[in-house]
Amino acid sequence: MEPVTAAQLRNAARVADALVFTVGIAGAVAGGLLLRRGELAFALVAWGLTFVAGAALRLVVWVARGVAELLERNRRMADDLAELQRDRLAAERRGSAWH
Repeated sequence: MEPVTAAQLRNAARVADALVFTVGIAGAVAGGLLLRRGELAFALVAWGLTFVAGAALRLVVWVARGVAELLERNRRMADDLAELQRDRLAAERRGSAWH
C-alpha cells in the first residue's frame, strides 16, 4: 500500500466537494418530483437523506483537507530537520578541522 500524498488528498476533497453539490441538486429534484406526485412523506425523506449525505460529504472534505495540511506541515518539518542536521554536521566538521 502506497502512502497518500497531500496533493492526492486535496484532489479527493475537490471531488467530494463536487459530489456535495451533485447530491444536493439530485435530492432537491427528487424531493420536488415526489412532492408533485403528492407523496409528501417520501419527499421529506428524500430531502432529509440529501441533507445527511451532503453533511457527511462536507465532513469528508473537511477531514481530507485537514489531513492534507498535516501531511504538508510534516513534510516541511522533516525537510527543515534534515537541513538543520546537515548544517550541524558541516559545522562540526569545520570545527574539527581546526583542532
